[in-house]
Amino acid sequence: MWKWLGTALVLSIALIVQACAPKSQEDCGFVQNVYGERISWKSDAPVTMQLHSSIPDSMVPAILRAAETWERTAGRKLINIIQYPRYSGPIVPHKDGQNIIYLMDTWESNRASEQGRTSVYWIGDLIKEADIRLNAYDFNFYWNNQRLTTAVNPARKTSGEVNIEALVLHEMGHVLGLKHKDGAGSVMATYLSSGDDRVNLAEVDSSALQCEY
Repeated sequence: MWKWLGTALVLSIALIVQACAPKSQEDCGFVQNVYGERISWKSDAPVTMQLHSSIPDSMVPAILRAAETWERTAGRKLINIIQYPRYSGPIVPHKDGQNIIYLMDTWESNRASEQGRTSVYWIGDLIKEADIRLNAYDFNFYWNNQRLTTAVNPARKTSGEVNIEALVLHEMGHVLGLKHKDGAGSVMATYLSSGDDRVNLAEVDSSALQCEY
């Protein structure tokens, strides 16, 4: 009798937990949490991002253009860039409740092929913080046919140049919750070739936004 009741109780608890668990969603190109839910800023958008003092003024128009491209496609502002005052803390991206874009003059030697990196922190299915770091140690950046920065790494000063607007556009996609998407001309493709002016969202990117924004 007691064994039967215990089994029934365990089964009831399991059914309750299953009923309360979030239902998984189609990913739509977004990162998903352990329950299969898409992570995004939800109604907290637009996300406010600050520029670190390491970002030169010459790079700001390209960053603003990238944010405007996501806004134009979504039909509303998704990323609000604060130009001034610049964030003057250390160039050490970390979980601090601030969303910041950094231009890094140092980079891990075992990740030298990375042009940029975005760290995203979330609770449940809601993004709480995102930081973008741009690899100025290993890459030369240009915009509008003009070089903006030269790689700090002496061995990379004469290497190809990367369109900073295209790179930031990609990283902002990660800020919004999107994952890599190779093919179909997506700006979320894993790699950005030197000299590639990939500054327009593809249809697959527009469709992805419609799922969350």
